[in-house]
Amino acid sequence: MQKRYQKFLSLLTVFCCICFTGCSTKQTSVSPESEPAATETSPSASVLDHTQSVSPDGKDPAECAYGIKITEETQSPSYTAKKDASVTVLKADASYPVFGIEGNTEAAAQINAAIQAELDTFLNFEKENAANAEEAYLASLDSSDSAFQTYTADFSYQLKRCDDRIISVVFCQSDFSGGAHGNTWSYGVTFHTKTGERLYLESLCSDYTPFHELLINNLNTQAASPAYHDYISTELNSDIDNALLNDSTCWYFDRSGLTFISNPYVLGSYAAGTFEFNIPYAELDGLKSEYAYQGPYIRKLFPGSIVRHDLNGDSSAEDLCYSIQTDADFSSPKPALTINGRDFSEELEQLHLSYLWTGAYYLMDIDSEDPYTEIAISNENTERPKETCTHFFRYHTDGKLVYLGNTAGIFNEDMQVRYNSNGNLILCDRNGNPLG
Repeated sequence: MQKRYQKFLSLLTVFCCICFTGCSTKQTSVSPESEPAATETSPSASVLDHTQSVSPDGKDPAECAYGIKITEETQSPSYTAKKDASVTVLKADASYPVFGIEGNTEAAAQINAAIQAELDTFLNFEKENAANAEEAYLASLDSSDSAFQTYTADFSYQLKRCDDRIISVVFCQSDFSGGAHGNTWSYGVTFHTKTGERLYLESLCSDYTPFHELLINNLNTQAASPAYHDYISTELNSDIDNALLNDSTCWYFDRSGLTFISNPYVLGSYAAGTFEFNIPYAELDGLKSEYAYQGPYIRKLFPGSIVRHDLNGDSSAEDLCYSIQTDADFSSPKPALTINGRDFSEELEQLHLSYLWTGAYYLMDIDSEDPYTEIAISNENTERPKETCTHFFRYHTDGKLVYLGNTAGIFNEDMQVRYNSNGNLILCDRNGNPLG
């Protein structure tokens, strides 16, 4: 894990996903805990805030989806300068999930121990990094060129899939050590819910050789498609096998399939940010049946990806592509949507989708009792977060694109979409509880 941290510090990105949903609501308790300096050159460690989110409404795992209860915990260690205790040289924030599984405390304990190990690696590294922050602070006292900037670090997570078969979590770690921007790195950890075993690509199938070949062929085909033309850098001379398949942490499961993460400078430049490849379960020949997803249809697609799917139940698949048209430097983004060769971009422009960088669009079966598969496109407004929403559409058999409305917030893999009693769409958490 230390090697991954060394790699982590050398990578830059503009993307960091911070999201949590689960069977819990906030209740805070703070336990101060003093910590001695690690070495003679280390700054003083100050209070470590430890916060736990519990369920004051009395819910237990039996009342949560699949009998899995999730408690979010946080830690916030900070380090002050030895020369001046009023100066914070490094502040870290960490949030992480703790799982409870009904009738399977052994599996839950194994999963929680693995997550704790990831957290400990982060916290121990930052404790060592505080010495570097101390040195930077002391150097700033002798320099009139620039003032010292407090080092910061963050450890956050997003739950991608959580059911009776798979628990898959993506962690995002970041460090700011002065300069124009910080360094961030996203990675996945996946577990078999019933046993608590941490899963690796080799353990997803009975015979890894053909499965490995399938993954390489699929990922290479995606990487060569026009959707990734502006994201993959030929100057890096990276190949899929070494960049993705040989990294045990660059993948995760969600309800759509098996997703691979390309962090900055892995396959793409800093400007390209973090981007992903998704292989749907239907194309994962050789995947053990015990890891497959059994819920309603959902498909995550990278903008620019073309897909064939029956959108309206007429037994004829439509050709669909949602993309983001930009200038060469990724400026002036505009949404574009084509279905069966017809351009529906004008309909999207009327919705004023000006904040498009949400990483994916979705096809999903909201109501299994109707013949439609809906299209979901998110619009994240970073300047006015309350205006952030996800738009939904249907494509009718007469060739018309019908707007269904929007829900507040960005849809992600651990959410559900439902119709309420008034016939309006709402976003729900993994337990079916309305959000927002």
